[in-house]
Amino acid sequence: MKYALVALLVTAACADDDPAPTATVVMATPDSLMPTDDRLDDLTITIDYLDADGDLGGGTAEIHDCRSDTLVTILDIPAIAPDDIVDGDSGIKGTLDLHVNDIGTATSSALPDACADLGVDELGATDAVFCVILVDTAGHRGDGDCTDPIAIE
Repeated sequence: MKYALVALLVTAACADDDPAPTATVVMATPDSLMPTDDRLDDLTITIDYLDADGDLGGGTAEIHDCRSDTLVTILDIPAIAPDDIVDGDSGIKGTLDLHVNDIGTATSSALPDACADLGVDELGATDAVFCVILVDTAGHRGDGDCTDPIAIE
């Protein structure tokens, strides 16, 4: 799979006791995918993130395709905050656009644990859900979030 990641906004926030980054899915586009057409098989997931100690940059975004345990895309997150923010354990928050290109067809299998843990129910034959989990440079895995069902045509 080809992929890209774009950081849209970074602002300083107050640090708290939990250094794990959190992700909240804001939207996913398009609302339907056609895996057999290269022009219609790319997905963009927009998330809001919060990282209490500012070290999300250099970490990863795991995107779990809930149709199968084997469909996980790992995107490297570029540097987000300046060194003085990260070194000072200052928090950051912002928005990221996560691009997953070439979503393919998938044979239905058991719901992946990562998706079930985030509250995803069994999927219909023509639906897909994508869950995002952020991991910072220290290896802290945050609470993830998932898209609404996306039609697979």
